[in-house]
Amino acid sequence: MRDSQREAIRQKALAEIALLDTPPEREFDALARLARRMLGTSMSSITLIDPERQWFKARCGPLAPSTARGPALCTAVFESEASMTVADARLDPRFADSPFVTGAPHVRFYAGVPVRVRQLDGEQVTIGTLCVLDDEPREATAVDMETLTELACLAEALVDARAVALRAAEAAEQRRLAMERLERERRQFKQAERMADMGSWRYDIGTNATSWTDGVFAIHELPIGGGVPNGEIMSFFPEPDRTAFLDAVMRTLDTGEPFEIDADLVTAKGNARRVRCSCEIELSKGSPVALIGLIQDITERHDLEERLRRQARTDDLTQLPNRAEFNRVLAKNLRDAKAIGRELAVLLIDLDGFKSVNDVLGHAAGDDVLRRVAERLRQPCHDACFAARLGGDEFAIVMPAEVGRSDLAPLVDRLLRDFDIVASGSGHIVHVTGTVGIAWSSDADGDGEALLRQADAALYAAKRTRKGTAQTYRGDASTFELAG
Repeated sequence: MRDSQREAIRQKALAEIALLDTPPEREFDALARLARRMLGTSMSSITLIDPERQWFKARCGPLAPSTARGPALCTAVFESEASMTVADARLDPRFADSPFVTGAPHVRFYAGVPVRVRQLDGEQVTIGTLCVLDDEPREATAVDMETLTELACLAEALVDARAVALRAAEAAEQRRLAMERLERERRQFKQAERMADMGSWRYDIGTNATSWTDGVFAIHELPIGGGVPNGEIMSFFPEPDRTAFLDAVMRTLDTGEPFEIDADLVTAKGNARRVRCSCEIELSKGSPVALIGLIQDITERHDLEERLRRQARTDDLTQLPNRAEFNRVLAKNLRDAKAIGRELAVLLIDLDGFKSVNDVLGHAAGDDVLRRVAERLRQPCHDACFAARLGGDEFAIVMPAEVGRSDLAPLVDRLLRDFDIVASGSGHIVHVTGTVGIAWSSDADGDGEALLRQADAALYAAKRTRKGTAQTYRGDASTFELAG
């Protein structure tokens, strides 16, 4: 068959499924995200190729909605109808001059597999690709390509389901059967999306009995041949997650809406795990007959996400919250204070003499001073405060709304004493103190940026007056010495 004939067959198949230029769909978007996450790249797409362009049904990363067909890497996969990997596009003479390599999105690595649609005669025709891309070169492994091929099968299932629905539109009964098939494949896709460490379950409403696949037994650390502990299933979930799960089930039974929930689970051997549970109603002739769902062990992913979340909010040196976390907490506390009609104080702290520590004793001694400050801010006497390191030798504290103006002076006195630090080494001694600027939210009309500017103004007024002291901003833009 000539290339022109094969191209005509591909374009006819693409037109028949009526997928070009349709709005984003959750299933396709989720599949693209899954491909990017599983292969660890910065970009991914489900691409359809028409005569003039490549159009992305789903895309992740800095990809335009569509581009010209000619220089696109996906075009090579589409026309050859075979998988392709490019370790470094800059070194590949086929693509080195492509505008997508020399310019945005600066593709270096590419791996793509064909996405096909099944015709009525059983023939599979290529209509596009599932691909992952990165702006850094790398080698695709056999496991990478196997994973991409399996994900392409899921994409084909989605496309096939859409095609079936379109073909079935001529008759009401065919339309009903197509929708049932589409819904089954959608549920299968949801299950395939959770490929690792998962199992499925089914609760029969009529018999009040639950069945598990082998994966569910493994998650619970129960022997597969031992049977489902029907009367004890919920005991594996500690409170409050047990109640949350049961409430979600009741809502599903009442409304018909599916749910997905993350919960703690304690296995039969006493091991703590984090699991993701999904649930939806199974219908027969329009009536609910069962609840079906998945349970997936996401312990490692959950732990990693928690570590990353903590790292994103924590200053690495002092282990205090960082500037981003400080801004988030300040905004929340301002909202809470406004809701109860109270005010709160923000303290900005700058260490005096810190540069001399670095210059005279070295940066290791400077780091030690910063850690000592952090340790003192974590003392029980400061438990009511939220302290953070903003960067360098700058720290900040959000006082709770329960601390009034009359209560603040002794707390600031204690802080100033805590910031009085002597650093020594190699026969040298450097004295470090802290200067504090204070502002109250009522003087800034509850505006976080204005509040920080006022605290900063008070801080530098204190530095001009006498370092190692504290001053408070007042509405008339003057300050008064509070301690020191």
